[in-house]
Amino acid sequence: MLGTTLLFWGAMTGRPLLGLMLALLVEARHWTALRWDFGEREFSRAWQLTTVAVLLATVLIWLDGNRYTALPNMLTWLPPLLVPMQFVQGYGLRDAMPTSVFSFLARRRHERNLRLGLPEEITEFNFGNIYFVCVLIAATLGNNAYSWTFLPGMIILCGWMLVHRNQTRPWLLLPVLALAGAMALLGEKAIERAEEWIGTATARGPSRFDPKITRTHIGWSGTVTQSPEIEWRLRLVHGKTVPRLLRKASYQQFLGTNWTNTRSTDEDFEPLESRPVSGIDYDLLQPSELNTEFRNLPAFELRGSAFEESPLPLPGDAAAVSAFAHDGLERDPYGTVRIYPQHSVINGLVFWKGGTNPEEAPVLPDDLRLPNAEVRAGVLQEIVDDLRLEELPDLRSKLSALQAWFGREFRYSRRLTISRGNYETNKPTAIDQFLTEVRAGHCEYFATSAALILRTAGIPARYATGFAVAEKDAKRNEYIIRGTHGHAWCRVWDNANLQWVDFDATPPDWFGNATPRPTRAQVFNDWLQRLREDFFVWRNQPGNRIAVSLSMSLVGAALAAFVFFRLWRSRRRIESRSVVESYAGTIVRTPLHELEARAVKLLGHRAPGESFAHWLGRLRPLLPDDESLDEAIQLHQRMRFDPHPAPDDHLPRLRRLVNQLDGRIRRR
Repeated sequence: MLGTTLLFWGAMTGRPLLGLMLALLVEARHWTALRWDFGEREFSRAWQLTTVAVLLATVLIWLDGNRYTALPNMLTWLPPLLVPMQFVQGYGLRDAMPTSVFSFLARRRHERNLRLGLPEEITEFNFGNIYFVCVLIAATLGNNAYSWTFLPGMIILCGWMLVHRNQTRPWLLLPVLALAGAMALLGEKAIERAEEWIGTATARGPSRFDPKITRTHIGWSGTVTQSPEIEWRLRLVHGKTVPRLLRKASYQQFLGTNWTNTRSTDEDFEPLESRPVSGIDYDLLQPSELNTEFRNLPAFELRGSAFEESPLPLPGDAAAVSAFAHDGLERDPYGTVRIYPQHSVINGLVFWKGGTNPEEAPVLPDDLRLPNAEVRAGVLQEIVDDLRLEELPDLRSKLSALQAWFGREFRYSRRLTISRGNYETNKPTAIDQFLTEVRAGHCEYFATSAALILRTAGIPARYATGFAVAEKDAKRNEYIIRGTHGHAWCRVWDNANLQWVDFDATPPDWFGNATPRPTRAQVFNDWLQRLREDFFVWRNQPGNRIAVSLSMSLVGAALAAFVFFRLWRSRRRIESRSVVESYAGTIVRTPLHELEARAVKLLGHRAPGESFAHWLGRLRPLLPDDESLDEAIQLHQRMRFDPHPAPDDHLPRLRRLVNQLDGRIRRR
């Protein structure tokens, strides 16, 4: 059963070869006579080895992968990590191990009691049961656990285990297993529906990325909170300045609380053009602007964690990227660049100040469209008239006037008090309340209001999300981009220069709230994250990867050779069944032997060296308040081993007792 479970684990986790090897190792105990006399000391050493292996694997997986999936990934490796414990259990002469092997204090107390001759109750258990459960848990976390074969496999294995434990009436388990399978299937569907509902109906904030829609806090009351964890790190390579804003995506249509791209689909993403320059591949955001002087543009190194289809935070005038390990880089017409990373941590170069933009020119009238409710309110037109935006000569003066007005009349606040206005009622909209009454909010209010005001003045504008570069680590000479630096602003079309420019209407004092004084816990978390990401990048460099893999292989091979040598020297060989059954003397059989076929379904097979009477005595807990078993065993022992002939009434009496016991066992 364990072998089949390990094969199932290998299929669910995508490690079929390793699953086959573990299955052969576990099941080979039934095909070989090799055994070891493992005692408590060997059990303790196996547990210590297992503990070290689990801790080492946890650290390596955490360093080598995504920190959010490190724990589930580590749990999928439980079968090979726990194999030392299963080995000493399966290939030892004892069918159980004491619980004291798992605790240093319990072992010390046990040794003290032995030394002082004090009585102690020892609890023992078979590790195979724990191993079976751990293998199933590891299988549930595998990448292939979403396939249709997972649930039937789990039901079959669990049913097999239950039948193995209680073999008297296995057919009674069929409806129970069917009910459990149906409930599991319904639960899985319910979870899928809940995830869909949560993802589409309640997701808020800049942490959830979708190139087609971004959900804002506009019209929501409460305090906006953002994670202080490091999202990206930026280090200058060429040039002396860093971009102030790094954009993830731009959006075109405002729907009252959310911004969308009505024309954006996955088909709109096109692969970036890759071009080699002096042996280095560059993924181009502005192909028409590339020339031989391209490498002289300002550049910075960008490092951080990435998932599949993660957006790259780039300056609005980014020209190209290079050295990112990826399986694809794509761009949509709105300038969003998403990456299919080869690893969970990416590192590469970003070249910017290319003179143009990665997004296409405005799409009219979409980039001038206003919500009907905002037009009916008339607030936007009043602001345009009051500021005389349409009369100002150029875009720069218009943006300066609007920015000065926001800075003079509004204040930044993460505590939002505006309730959403329903467009079907006469209640003012959230933007209307922000512009006329509250005049306090966070970046999403400022960016949305600025975009709508500029559109009212006839200037194409879009809503942009991303990060502000607001924190510098002078000691490490790098810039830190945290979740608290998540920001929203405008992209405004400069018709004179035929390009999009960034316009941030949020008052500049918001930077003080974006980088609060870090706590000790945050400083420690930052150190751990830097360590993990820097080690990951270092290990995946071409030269270092070979050296690290070779070093780990040599250490693993040396440890395996040492363990194998110690085991080979201490091996024993148990007698095979053919030798045991070749006894040529007279074998006396009694009616009690007829219970063996039925009892083995409840008790399992006898351990090597265990007497028939001792093995059958394990039925006592299953037959409480019944002395017939003890009497039957006594009669059996006397008929087999007493040199004097048994009285004539012993055989009929034993047969009646056996019939009674057989009936009671059948009813269980």
